[in-house]
Amino acid sequence: MKIDVIGAGISGLAFARAMQQAGVPVEVHEAAPELRSIGGGLIVPPNSARILDRLGLGSVLDTQSVPVKDMLILDAKGPVLYRRDQHDVARQHGRGLHAITRTALHRALAGSLTPGSIHTRQRLTGLTHDAHFVTAEFASGERLQTELLVAAEGRVSRARALLMPEAQLVSTGQIAYRGLTRIEPLAEYRNSFVEYWGQGRRFTFFRIAPDLTYWHAPILSAPGETRKKTDLLREYRDFPDQVIELIAHTQDEHINSVELNDIDPLPHWYRGRVALIGDAAHATTPNLVQGAAQAIQDAHVLAEQLLTGQPLSLALPAYQAARERTANDMVAQARQIGQIGQARGVGRLLRNLTMKISPELARQRIEAFYE
Repeated sequence: MKIDVIGAGISGLAFARAMQQAGVPVEVHEAAPELRSIGGGLIVPPNSARILDRLGLGSVLDTQSVPVKDMLILDAKGPVLYRRDQHDVARQHGRGLHAITRTALHRALAGSLTPGSIHTRQRLTGLTHDAHFVTAEFASGERLQTELLVAAEGRVSRARALLMPEAQLVSTGQIAYRGLTRIEPLAEYRNSFVEYWGQGRRFTFFRIAPDLTYWHAPILSAPGETRKKTDLLREYRDFPDQVIELIAHTQDEHINSVELNDIDPLPHWYRGRVALIGDAAHATTPNLVQGAAQAIQDAHVLAEQLLTGQPLSLALPAYQAARERTANDMVAQARQIGQIGQARGVGRLLRNLTMKISPELARQRIEAFYE
């Protein structure tokens, strides 16, 4: 079977790696003029770390990531709401959390592919089906005929828009500001994943390299509303000094923003000879640090189903059946965690009390997707 991928992000490259590892040639087509990763840092949880091990890429976690010692959630006023030792997670799930630059993971995946199998400047503009092939049309005027097209373009998927125009992203009403700074967190947080929960605001940070800290700050915002660094310093003035220091020591050019949105469950993750994976199929907010992880799982499961040799009419439904419940649950829980973390007034008090009384409930929700 001739197989092509649209989108050279983490999910598309992971799928291509899984297929090429099994001896099946796959070509990857990227709209950008050059191969690059978007975003600063990410967390690799156990469920995707195990797949990277199977793909022969576990060494990138061993050599280029910062192993997370513990996960901490704190109220912005100071009390610890949740703490989880990642050594315990590793004993239970094989690995704990790994913090890594998105670029390092992206390069490892791209470098694992057959030379010449990634093509840039190929922006999808049209799709047509016939009985045996799907034809992709690109802005350059080129046309590609293939037996299976895997759409891995992320949340703003052109393939999904062409095939399923009824599927629309749902805004959470938040804009996330993301920054990279050379200063390190305080010693007590140097190897931790730390998240502060405040009223209508949260702030997350973790080291992704020995001299590089990534932070993420979602704020309830009106559509189109943006904030400068000075605005962020005002927004977080009632947060601990650690938060203020990280923002203050981040250069303006190393701060960017993105509107947080997700997608309601799609009835189908495929149509004809086109299959969606990753955020194209189940765009999510980053509140459970499972976005990239679930995309890697999609890539793994789709490859598994295709490698059984069954026809697409069976392989694609089997792929969706194996993945949709977990992925859709993750999207819903991530949306809910975001709302809980930014609760106000009485809701904030009840949240703090619940987490103090029932830390096990919080652990179960956070680790529900590690298996």
